[in-house]
Amino acid sequence: MPFSVLLSAIASALLLPPVNSLLLCAAGFLLRRRMRKAGNLLILLGVAMLLVLSTRPGAMLLVRPLENQYPPLAAAGDAQAIVILGAGRLDNAPEYGNTDEASLIGMKRLQYGAYLHRKTGLPILVTGGNPDGSPESEAALMARTLRRDLGAEARWQEQRSNTTYDNAAMSAALLQAAGIERILLVTDAIHMPRSVRAFAGAGFKVTPAPTVFTSAARPLITDYFPSASNLQLSSYAMREWIGQAWYQIRH
Repeated sequence: MPFSVLLSAIASALLLPPVNSLLLCAAGFLLRRRMRKAGNLLILLGVAMLLVLSTRPGAMLLVRPLENQYPPLAAAGDAQAIVILGAGRLDNAPEYGNTDEASLIGMKRLQYGAYLHRKTGLPILVTGGNPDGSPESEAALMARTLRRDLGAEARWQEQRSNTTYDNAAMSAALLQAAGIERILLVTDAIHMPRSVRAFAGAGFKVTPAPTVFTSAARPLITDYFPSASNLQLSSYAMREWIGQAWYQIRH
């Protein structure tokens, strides 16, 4: 695993729920010895943040501003190719003979990309390296999934990238050599704002084609109950906000 990827994973663990809330509580306990009120306030803030972000309304505070930036695709316009971004992997899946397979959210991206391919006839590029050190790239397993399960072929496989920024830069090297500058970009709606910025910065004219709109679900009374799935959604959205800020500083 590259050191930069390991460093990013450590930073994410510290900055995202639930660890960030627990760190606030720990800081509060330490501070109570000298500043009781301030310490209690930090503890209360940590517990409240953990509870709020564990509910669906709390998660939506982070999710909706991301998902609302780009609506569902209405028309492909003058796009020349479809770019599908990787989203990790399910390791060593026994039901598939212990091969690595696309993650759940990655599978949704592939399904939508294949749908657009059938609808438009545009060629597909899949992009994703092996940041976790796996022997097979995400792009290779994505191409295999497209062919085996979805009846679509990936014309290009970008297999070296470890980040969204790398996805854009290394995809540009492949596509622009083929004269392709206008793309349909497929990723989930939460991830789309950061992805559009990265690919536009790499010189593409980007038509966003988002999928997995989590904020579109019908409201339920159980949305107000804390759950691990809501906390996971909050963590994912917060990661995107932090990622956008980091890209703005670094790139």
